[in-house]
Amino acid sequence: MMRMAVLGSGSGGNATVVQCGETTVLIDAGLSAKQLRLRMESLGVCVTKLDAIILTHEHSDHTKGVRVLLKGTEIPVFANALTRESLLHKMEGVKWKTFQNGSEFDVGELQVKAFPVPHDAQDPVGFIMHNERGRLGVLTDVGYVTGVVKNALLDLDALFVEANYDMDLLEADMKRPWA
Repeated sequence: MMRMAVLGSGSGGNATVVQCGETTVLIDAGLSAKQLRLRMESLGVCVTKLDAIILTHEHSDHTKGVRVLLKGTEIPVFANALTRESLLHKMEGVKWKTFQNGSEFDVGELQVKAFPVPHDAQDPVGFIMHNERGRLGVLTDVGYVTGVVKNALLDLDALFVEANYDMDLLEADMKRPWA
């Protein structure tokens, strides 16, 4: 059975735990390391038992807690090349694993496939996590739904979509495209 728990969602920080059998991954780590630990512990998840952290993109509301959370561990951080490159100067000592969008990679009992999403980041992605027990989609910070996104999300057992919308924030922010 695959389980998912959202530790935080929105501009204040994003983080989601996915467990399948003996495998536990953290998708994004946008809360403080202290908050991540507290919220994981409330679910019975210990940081040292994480098999990986998988990043959707480089924005701080998705990455803020990575470096401190992983201090003194060998837990790998999976990211695509552009996301990794944009974070290298902030995250010395991180054990990076780079994936290519559209390809699959394994983390323990899970197969993970990244697909591109429209957002104002270097190379943002959503994820499909699957094995013989099920298929879970995770989609954060999507500007709009493209054909690629629709196709990626077909035939899922569960889907988590993180979305927030603040018209005043959008109108005041000149660095983000209107679409």
